[in-house]
Amino acid sequence: FSPHGPWAKSFGVVEFAWKAICGRLTCLVIDRSRRAHTHTHTHAREREKGSRQAEEKSMASVWKTWPAHVYPLRPCCCNTTLSTSRSSVTCPTAAAVVHPPLATRPQTQLVLMRHGESMWNDMKLFTGDVDIPLTEKGIMEAMAGGRAVKDIDFDIIFTSRLVRSKQTALIAMSQSRYKRVPVIVRGGFYGKGKTGDENRLRLRDAAAKALEHASCLMVPVYADPALNERCYGDLQGLSREAAIREFGEETVRKWRRSYDTRPPNGESLQDTANRSIGFFKSIIVPRLEEGHNVLVVAHGNVLRCIISHLAGLSEMEMLQLQVLTALPYAYSFDGKLFAECCILHPASNICRSESHSGISSVLRKGEIDSLI
Repeated sequence: FSPHGPWAKSFGVVEFAWKAICGRLTCLVIDRSRRAHTHTHTHAREREKGSRQAEEKSMASVWKTWPAHVYPLRPCCCNTTLSTSRSSVTCPTAAAVVHPPLATRPQTQLVLMRHGESMWNDMKLFTGDVDIPLTEKGIMEAMAGGRAVKDIDFDIIFTSRLVRSKQTALIAMSQSRYKRVPVIVRGGFYGKGKTGDENRLRLRDAAAKALEHASCLMVPVYADPALNERCYGDLQGLSREAAIREFGEETVRKWRRSYDTRPPNGESLQDTANRSIGFFKSIIVPRLEEGHNVLVVAHGNVLRCIISHLAGLSEMEMLQLQVLTALPYAYSFDGKLFAECCILHPASNICRSESHSGISSVLRKGEIDSLI
C-alpha cells in the first residue's frame, strides 16, 4: 500500500467527507442542545414568573382584607422621609400620637405585628397559649405583612415562645429588601436558657457565632414567654358554642370581656398586661433607646396591651381593641416619645372612635372575635 497511490487519495477524500459529516452532526447536536437548554430556561423563567404572579395575587388578596387606609399598594398622599438606623424610608405622613414633627430628629422604628392566622383561629377555637401553627392563609398573611414593612432594616426581633409567632417573624423577614437572615437565639435576650441543657447552650453559641462571623447580614430573634398569648385555661381548645354549653353564656362572656377576671386555670387580661408591658418597658424600650429598629411579633391580647399602653387607652378601650392578623402596627421613637409611624398610611385618630385605629386595629361593639 503506497501512501501516494490512488487508493490513498480516495481514502483521503473519504476521510475528509467523514470528518465534515461528523463535524456537521456535532454542530447540529450542540445547536439542538443549546436550543433545548434555552427552551428549558425559558420555561423555567415562565414558571418562575407565574409563581411570582400567583404569590403577588395571593398577597394582594390578603392586603384587600386590611382596612383601606393600610393597603400597602396605595399611592402615598405626600412624601416625608423618616430616617432608620441605616436607611431612609419615604412614606405618607402620620397622625402623630405625640406632638412635635419627628422627621427632623434621630429616630428608630418599632413595628408590632400579630401572628398570621393559626389553624385554631381558622376553626374559631380558643387558642391561648396552646402551640398551634399557621394555616396556609396565615403564611400568606405573614408574607404580606413582611412585604408591607420591607424597607425597614430591623436590628432585633422579639417573638413569643409559640411557634405561630416565630413562623410569622421568619416568613416576614423573607420579604425584607435588606436580605437579613433571621437566626433564633435560644434562651431569650439574657440567655436564661435551661440549666444543664448542653444542646440548647450549643445552639445559642452557634447563633452567636453566626451573628458575628456569617458572610451575610443577620438579625437575632429572641423568644420570650412574657410575649406569649393570654392563657385561657379550661377554655382552650373549645369553640365558643362548646364553652357556653359547658360553663354558661354569662360566665363565658364575663371571662372574655372583663379585665381582671380569670377563667379556670387561666389568666386575666390584667395578668397578660402586667407581664407584656413589663417586658416592653424593661427589654424593648432600651433597645430602641440604643438606636435599634425593633420588630415584635406576638399575639392579639399581648399587642392589645402594648398598643393600649402606648396610646394611653382605658381598660374598656383596651377590651374593645382588635388587632388584625399579621398587619403591621408601626411607631417612630425619638429617644423619648413614641409617635404613630407612617410606614403605612394611618388613620387620623388612634382608638378614640369606632373608626379604624392606627394601622392594624379597629374598635368594635359586640363580639370580640380576636379574643379567641
